[in-house]
Amino acid sequence: MELTDLIIIIVGGFAAGFLNSLAGFGSVITLSIYMDLLGLPGHIANATNRVNVLASSGISALTFFKNGKLDLKAGKWHIIAVAIGAIIGILIAANFDDQQFKTLFNYLLLPILLIILVNPKNFINPDRGKPPISNFIIIPLLFVFGLYAGLIQVGFGLLFLVVAVMMAKYDLIESNALKVAIVAIYTVIAIAVFHFNGLINWKYGLMIAVSQGFGGYLAAQYASKLGNANKYAYYLLVTIIVAVIIKNFELWKWLTF
Repeated sequence: MELTDLIIIIVGGFAAGFLNSLAGFGSVITLSIYMDLLGLPGHIANATNRVNVLASSGISALTFFKNGKLDLKAGKWHIIAVAIGAIIGILIAANFDDQQFKTLFNYLLLPILLIILVNPKNFINPDRGKPPISNFIIIPLLFVFGLYAGLIQVGFGLLFLVVAVMMAKYDLIESNALKVAIVAIYTVIAIAVFHFNGLINWKYGLMIAVSQGFGGYLAAQYASKLGNANKYAYYLLVTIIVAVIIKNFELWKWLTF
């Protein structure tokens, strides 16, 4: 491994941890590192990615809890709904092959980009004057998002925050705290299933886990102090997703005459 590769792993892991704690989509960075830089097959990258996701989400959740921002009791039904869906998604993902995962990853980036580009101000600064939507709608929706999280992980953070902030009317910081706690819970199950099926590259997973865990810790520690943190994370996120889409679909060839 060259020095430049190591630098990309460290910086990319840190950025992924920071993004995951503030909004989500950090896995766009780490999955790209696993597949494009380290050469892991798509389904192995998807499984290995859960190692660093657990590091950042676990550390972030503990930090939020220590700072009084995490209320597991209040969000217990949301946790249960996501966890059940995630377990089903994890079992499906364990049977994916390389090409299936890469195809799914590439094409899911397109609607994900569309979601975060539509009315970003309403997400960053939601309307607190409206009452929360009924749990009869929120719980089934979180189950579906949990299924998606277990299957591919990328983007679950943003999907959860859309529900928690814009529909359940949680505070953004508290929503992030609950989100990383939920991710940590179902990721433990994911790692057990993927490890049992021999799909995890522990060497690479632990390497990225160190820097991603540190990024998650800093984001959780200073989230309430950085007034524009979510705004900057949003712009960075859009830039990363656009760059990955351009690369994976080889869009630069359209500019070649």
